[in-house]
Amino acid sequence: MSIIIISSDSYSVGREIAMKTAKNLDYNFLGRESLAQVADKKNIEEAKLIKALDDGPSFLGMKKKLRNRYLAYVQEATLGTLLNENLVCQGLAAHLYVLGISHCLSVLVLADPEQILQQSASDKSVSKKDAKKLMDRHNSFRRRWSMDAFDLDETDPSQYDLTISLSQIDANEAVKIIGETITYRRFNPMTYSIKCLQDLELAARVRAALLEHFPNVKVQANSGTLVIETTALKREKRKRAEAIKAIAGKIPGVEYVEVHVLNDIFRQAAESFR
Repeated sequence: MSIIIISSDSYSVGREIAMKTAKNLDYNFLGRESLAQVADKKNIEEAKLIKALDDGPSFLGMKKKLRNRYLAYVQEATLGTLLNENLVCQGLAAHLYVLGISHCLSVLVLADPEQILQQSASDKSVSKKDAKKLMDRHNSFRRRWSMDAFDLDETDPSQYDLTISLSQIDANEAVKIIGETITYRRFNPMTYSIKCLQDLELAARVRAALLEHFPNVKVQANSGTLVIETTALKREKRKRAEAIKAIAGKIPGVEYVEVHVLNDIFRQAAESFR
């Protein structure tokens, strides 16, 4: 079950390369079509999941806690699918949370800037100079979004196994390069890499369940053992830990739960001024 995750500075370009790669390798394609099923399962609007993937938290827009919960739902579903089959994944921010998995090839595709400029200027009826400003603003926003959501800069090429610029390479050649790279021995699924992916998937399921009640939890999993970190006021620590254990302990695959409750210094400071 080799995995290819494709990210791009242009959603449409990334999708085109991802779908062509999946067809070329006879892999399944996992894209934003999967969000409809996630939305149905969680009883929320699909548009809100897309907004969480595309927009940052703002005063007038989606709040950060809600955005993080929606992203957790996407992460939970995506990791569950990646466990089962050869896949090319695009448009679900998986390059930011499928980390350290050796059988996962992470690819950054950089669109031809001149082509993007021309298309943007035409679509928005602006000059190429103004289109360039919009493109720079978009790239800056994506960096801030990824840092805020996952504490990683998705515009940094060093975050990827392979970076392809379409300035000198056409789409078909890019697909060929990706197809050849995934055949390298290092991207073959191994027992340990599969276990690491299973741990990520379990942690994601637990975190998605907990975020509905505790918006600041962090979860790590290792062969059924969970280490969960959260914050609370001193008087709430025991109750918070017990509540988290009660929820996490019921999730399939969980064998042991360890909870670390740190002092919520911000709430503590706020209460001291009342």
